[in-house]
Amino acid sequence: MIEVSREDLVRALKRYKGLAKQDLLASELTPDPAYWRTHAESRRTEYKKLIELVEKSGIEKACVYAFKTYQSLKNGDEDLGENKGREQAIELFFHIFGIEPEKLRLAREKQKNYEEFSCQYPIKEIV
Repeated sequence: MIEVSREDLVRALKRYKGLAKQDLLASELTPDPAYWRTHAESRRTEYKKLIELVEKSGIEKACVYAFKTYQSLKNGDEDLGENKGREQAIELFFHIFGIEPEKLRLAREKQKNYEEFSCQYPIKEIV
């Protein structure tokens, strides 16, 4: 587990958001521009929401939101680009804390709640 300050987390999320913008611009150069445009847009939207939550409500609230959102994403939905983009954004959010995507997927498969997950992978904010 990695301890992260609010400022460092916001800075990392803003960097990810910038990368999503670059991907949005580059999406037209891919074989499936609509998919990758949707993927990048959904990542940008998710990062924006996470940044707002961290700044206004703190890291814990952002983690709860991210975990519950991740749990709600289902594989095979008709809007695959949007869901895959949101999934990737949330996986990268938790990766900042040292939590690998495999751990998130396992928690989703086992339908763990946030309390069970946070006991196993405590997230600490540096104040």
